[in-house]
Amino acid sequence: MFAAVAEQPDSIGSRFDPLGESYLADPYPFMAEAREAAPVFYSERIDHWVVTRYDDIRSVFLNPPLFSAINANSPLRPPCPAAARALQEGGFASVRTLANADPPAHTRVRRIVNAAFTPKRVAEIEPFIRATVRRLIEERFLNGHADFVRDFAWELPVLVLFRILGIEETEIARVKKGSWNRILFIYGHPDNEADQVGAAHGLAEFWRYAKSLVADREREQRDDFTSALVHAKDENGERLTAQQSATVVLNLLFAGHETTTAILGNSFRRLLADRQAWDNIVRDPSLIPNAVEEILRLDSSVIAWRRRATQATRLAGVAIPKDANLLLLLGSANRDPTVFADPDRLDIRRSNAKDHLAFGYGVHLCVGRPLARLQARVVIEELSSRFPGLRLVPNVKYEFPPNVSFRGPLSLPVEWDG
Repeated sequence: MFAAVAEQPDSIGSRFDPLGESYLADPYPFMAEAREAAPVFYSERIDHWVVTRYDDIRSVFLNPPLFSAINANSPLRPPCPAAARALQEGGFASVRTLANADPPAHTRVRRIVNAAFTPKRVAEIEPFIRATVRRLIEERFLNGHADFVRDFAWELPVLVLFRILGIEETEIARVKKGSWNRILFIYGHPDNEADQVGAAHGLAEFWRYAKSLVADREREQRDDFTSALVHAKDENGERLTAQQSATVVLNLLFAGHETTTAILGNSFRRLLADRQAWDNIVRDPSLIPNAVEEILRLDSSVIAWRRRATQATRLAGVAIPKDANLLLLLGSANRDPTVFADPDRLDIRRSNAKDHLAFGYGVHLCVGRPLARLQARVVIEELSSRFPGLRLVPNVKYEFPPNVSFRGPLSLPVEWDG
């Protein structure tokens, strides 16, 4: 920990608890207070310097030599010895590839992965997405009520991801379980040692599954992204190592659907809570693409990300020590009133909604963002057309995953007449 704690406004730093019940339920009031009173402050609880304003966070993303991505996928806090041992004994051997790699190593892997998410490839998968959405609606939206997240949004993005990676639908439960363990172990911090160890075992198992997919495509090449990744060559004619390929697959198996599930849940929670916004898109579906951007801004599925200072520096006038961990509050940046007028209001016609930082910025801009946007657009189009009277079940207390970075309701009961 760093001695400079005393220089920070202690009322903000001491009260910041990103895993606390009230913050998980609604982090935005605290973000607004911090943005005004202490735009950069130190949190002893998680040993991170917390950054809250749009321009500061954007500048961090644009300066990888000074603010490294090396800690992006590291555990938020050091795991207990038993959990660390479980991970090691389970064979977990992920290496730095995309989110936690800096240029030029990041650049090499990114060029290979980008081939899976070209505009052409994303457009080609839209018919599958629309057909799957319609099938799930027919199967799950029955008798005037459903749970939008558990019955629909939990499954759709993973089915789309499996189509790209070449994975059978029978693996949904395995991948969802592995993703949950990763959230808990990397971005959360279970207080109970047994829970930490259990999450570590689950993450190691998830890693071994990613390795098995890569090994399978090494033996037999197929017409899917996993095969293309394993056999792709860079400009020097060299392929990724098995560990690198497995790490990319592991990351896609997690981020490729969890964030989109959250985007969908956040979208319908916000739109159905604002009847005028919902009615407007029912009448005019051309508003949907910008509505998706506005929801990404207002209620980001990734509300925080991390960086590490490679040398002593200053940010917003605050001294940041060398090797300090930074927590960038994207959810706060996206509600910065110096960038977005009336930032706490949903405005589906907002002209600069797309300026949000929900997908990051700079060289690490999320590779899967076109696919996430496409899924959100198609789902809103289909459900607003099919169920114009869709509404939230009243008096529901929403729960969110207990972690610092990913935010979306775990359940969203909806109802309709007829």
